[in-house]
Amino acid sequence: MAINPVSINTALDQQSKTDAASTQLSRDFNDFLILLTTQLQNQDPLSPMDTTEFTNQLVAFAGVEQQINTNQKLDSLVSLSLGQSLGSAQSYVGKQISYISSEFNHTGVPSKIKYSLGAEAVTSKLSIYDEGGKVVYSVEAGKSAGVHDFIWDGSLNSGGKAEPGTYEVKVDALDINGEPVQATSVVSGLVRGTEAQNGQIYLLVGDRAVALSNVLNTGETGMGNNNSDGLTMALNYVGLDVTYNDNEVVYSGSGNVNVNYTLKNTAAQSQVIVKDSQGNIVYSANASKAKGSHTLAWNGRFNDGTQAPAGEYTITIDAIDASDNRIDTQVVGAGRVTGVETDNGDIYLVVNGESILLMDILSANVPPEPA
Repeated sequence: MAINPVSINTALDQQSKTDAASTQLSRDFNDFLILLTTQLQNQDPLSPMDTTEFTNQLVAFAGVEQQINTNQKLDSLVSLSLGQSLGSAQSYVGKQISYISSEFNHTGVPSKIKYSLGAEAVTSKLSIYDEGGKVVYSVEAGKSAGVHDFIWDGSLNSGGKAEPGTYEVKVDALDINGEPVQATSVVSGLVRGTEAQNGQIYLLVGDRAVALSNVLNTGETGMGNNNSDGLTMALNYVGLDVTYNDNEVVYSGSGNVNVNYTLKNTAAQSQVIVKDSQGNIVYSANASKAKGSHTLAWNGRFNDGTQAPAGEYTITIDAIDASDNRIDTQVVGAGRVTGVETDNGDIYLVVNGESILLMDILSANVPPEPA
């Protein structure tokens, strides 16, 4: 079942529908009472009508009224939540923010840009485009995997300085095989106001609207005052091989799923448990009891031998020691970080095409040199 996102427009639309339903119920109930009174006045006193149907209808009206009251309370909660979101957005006004985007507002003072490369590049060029899509500045960029800083002072290839306005930064990088290297850019700007577009709340930076979910951090006005510790940490992971907490897998419907896990102590009993998206246990088997890191393969079969369909599954390791005390375990994923994302203020790393919370990262290592 599709769920509509909560926005100002949807909240107002739903509130309007609830008010209309309440008004219509009041009219219907008045009509019902008129009909009921008329029938009672004209019934045969020696053979009165059965009241069961009237009672059922009264109960139905009461049920509908209760549902409308519930909807009105929910509408009030949604309005309160949206008001809090708007208040949160207003608190950004007058502050410098960093956000994931290739477009930035150049005010005439040096513009600070961070970018990261998902892998080592052999060629790398950073270009600045104006609003008409014309390259106005270009320079050789860093080639190493990971985060890089760049400050554009507004210089133009043709000489002189750029006029204040909206510009776009692009990093074109190729690896040793001539394949494009993924680049993520983070820009900053001063918030001058807020607005709503299609019911969603945005921050105004220059002439551009920035979604609240894209904001990574904020600081007081002025360059260099940004609290960018989390952002810098996230970008520094780009190009590194990482391990992370990962007990959720997407099974394709065929082949094996490799499960990497660690036991902090030697176990007396250890079992791998696979659950479907409804939380039902569909597979279980004995796992290694030794302390340390292990890898096992789930062949995509349920306990009854049937093939597991494609979908999301949760894999956990249940281990106890000789005294029946539970042992701490971790199911671990691994891969190379290729980018950074954000959602509602949370920072994610892109690993194997999946978004991994920054706080779930367990270790990071520089990839080995190619043979």
